[in-house]
Amino acid sequence: MLTPESDGFRTLLIHMRDAHPVERNNPFILEAIRPKKVVFIVNPNSGTRMQAKIKDNIERYLNHRKFEYGIWYTERPGHATELARKAVADGFEIVVAVGGDGSINEVAAGLLNTNVALGIVPAGSGNGLAMHLGYGRKIEDAIKKLNSAECKLMDCGALNGRPFVNVAGIGFDGLVSNLMQNQTKRGFIPYFIRSIKAGLEYISKPCELLINGESIHENCFVVTVANGSMYGYNVSIAPDARMDDGLFSVVVLKEAPRWQYFMAMPSVMTGKIFNENFVRHYSTNELIIKSKGDNYIHFDGEGSMHNGDLHFTMLPKSLKILVPREAIYSVSATS
Repeated sequence: MLTPESDGFRTLLIHMRDAHPVERNNPFILEAIRPKKVVFIVNPNSGTRMQAKIKDNIERYLNHRKFEYGIWYTERPGHATELARKAVADGFEIVVAVGGDGSINEVAAGLLNTNVALGIVPAGSGNGLAMHLGYGRKIEDAIKKLNSAECKLMDCGALNGRPFVNVAGIGFDGLVSNLMQNQTKRGFIPYFIRSIKAGLEYISKPCELLINGESIHENCFVVTVANGSMYGYNVSIAPDARMDDGLFSVVVLKEAPRWQYFMAMPSVMTGKIFNENFVRHYSTNELIIKSKGDNYIHFDGEGSMHNGDLHFTMLPKSLKILVPREAIYSVSATS
């Protein structure tokens, strides 16, 4: 079926323009077939440096009849947010984040509640959000999927007022993210080694969860607040998570013998983590975590330390995003 956004519809308009001279100055046709302005914001230091040849890949795989593009490179932490805001001010219609979840987070922060859509080209280590949305892990495949991607509206979250798009939380996975900070070697093997190290070192902490009007006290190994389903590397911590339902999937791994955590890895990789007896699962649009002292937290793949309450709030339908047509996890169409 032809829709105004489809490639077939654009092709039909081009044929109409070419076949009927009177239509060549029709403003509707000219606007409909005008290439969209897209800028790729590239983190040159992200992940395993797969993005080194991004310009060559864009030249080869992007549909240049449909898009005219620019490439901007980040120079420091937080620069991607500045560039995304500049792209909005400069009239770009699409901003593509080329990097990992941290880079996507920065770009998305500059696009919230605007009419500019976010696209993704995975060039990080884990690429959790790209995997959740169906972009995959290969740069060339993601660029091809951008050519026919559909614009949707998705939810985002906020942690103490700072937006996130995929997953945030506290505990063991926060320690893993902190251990990965500033590492020169990235990829699955370094991630796996540091996960083993963190699993042997991290001690569960008493937490109070204020959720859905209840106060829940647990010794927690992990508390994950998920908008998307996975950390990356196909590690599915919240297999039920959707990005359009206005709810977080909150996954709590209670204190248990360490061997149980390691034995649960197949469940995490196959999306069956909720079957484990030390896992508790909740859905909510707001959550407060109270835990005394310094805590390891993570935020779209970036690790840090925090002392004080963690307040998670939902930002429903706050971000336009391009989603591959074959995506497994759908999000709502734009109005």
